[in-house]
Amino acid sequence: MADYFSTMLAKYLVENDGKIMKTVEDAVAGNILISDETGQAVDSGKSLADGEVYGVRRDLSSSSSTWERIGESIGKTANATHDGSAVTNDFDSIYPWSDIKTVNLADDGTINAEIGNVDFKFDGSNGEVMTYIPPFYYSRYRKDGYEYILISKNYFGGAVKSEGFYVGRYTTSSGVHSKSGVASQVSTNITDFRTQATGKGTGWQQLDYHYLILLLLYFVEYADYNMQTKVGFGNVSTSAQINSGGCDDLGMKSGCLANDKAHAVIYRGIENLWGNIWQFMDGVNIKDNQVYINYNPSTYVVDTFTDDYKALSYVCANANGWQKSTGYDSENPLVGFPTAVGGGDNTYMCDYYSQNSGNRIALVGGAWSDDLACGAYFSFYVDSSVSYTYIGARLLKI
Repeated sequence: MADYFSTMLAKYLVENDGKIMKTVEDAVAGNILISDETGQAVDSGKSLADGEVYGVRRDLSSSSSTWERIGESIGKTANATHDGSAVTNDFDSIYPWSDIKTVNLADDGTINAEIGNVDFKFDGSNGEVMTYIPPFYYSRYRKDGYEYILISKNYFGGAVKSEGFYVGRYTTSSGVHSKSGVASQVSTNITDFRTQATGKGTGWQQLDYHYLILLLLYFVEYADYNMQTKVGFGNVSTSAQINSGGCDDLGMKSGCLANDKAHAVIYRGIENLWGNIWQFMDGVNIKDNQVYINYNPSTYVVDTFTDDYKALSYVCANANGWQKSTGYDSENPLVGFPTAVGGGDNTYMCDYYSQNSGNRIALVGGAWSDDLACGAYFSFYVDSSVSYTYIGARLLKI
């Protein structure tokens, strides 16, 4: 069998110029070999579907919030704690989820300690409290009425690499910090937050399109749009923000200690990704519901729709409401913003969307009084001058 496989592999490589570059559909079906980024085989005895590609897909016509597990995700279980008790989550031992870690990070990028080390500190005294998202490959695409999301440790044909990055475990506090036990900084506009973040040194900025990378990880893990049902409500039905650190006792567990709409929630070491306060999403400018996205942090600026800011191939919904559908642009497959409303809090995307005409910026997550609207809640309602008590930011280090 080994000799036969070797012969067939050699024949295939000759016929295909020494490269293995099949489609993502083939990857799920198990018809592609693990390869490096040039397409060269690096493990000729194993297919990507054999323990390498984890994915989900959804019927674009369905009102259900659930995704169907495909590839190696089939049969996997993902649960989050709602009271601190132990739960079963198969993704705890699957890369990249298994390698997500909260660390103490110095401004120069030095890791001073990892969570679990004796010198690790939640209070920021040993460096910013940041959560490391390791590199991985992903693909998001649509075909035959389905949307697919695939994630793998290894490259496969058509995949895009997400480089490793650090995201604040907490929303930014005064002094441009990510640390436990303090209130989040608010009443600051997006430009001032950007200036403060970049002032920390090379690679520092505020949350941007990497937020969408986090959503991919969540969707493949939990296979459901309803983040609040799967992980926890968060602080979404109160009258004020709560201090950071409400989920410190959970370590790297996802979930919450009390699922009563008044306590913090955490996903993979990122506290209050939804609820508590809104967060700016930098690098996204909107003009009359047309989104322009920029992937170059060095050129982020508000109210700009040229140069590094490129228009998506679709226009977002021009009405407020529960998300019913999201757009797809083959040149920007990561970006799926709302294109229609008419869903509900437990159907379709399960989260709200708000907008306004004119020049706008992007907010994500929702705040302390937005209740079930929170989650992957996109708001294109405010302009770049806004600085409200319920809007803040989150640090990012790339």
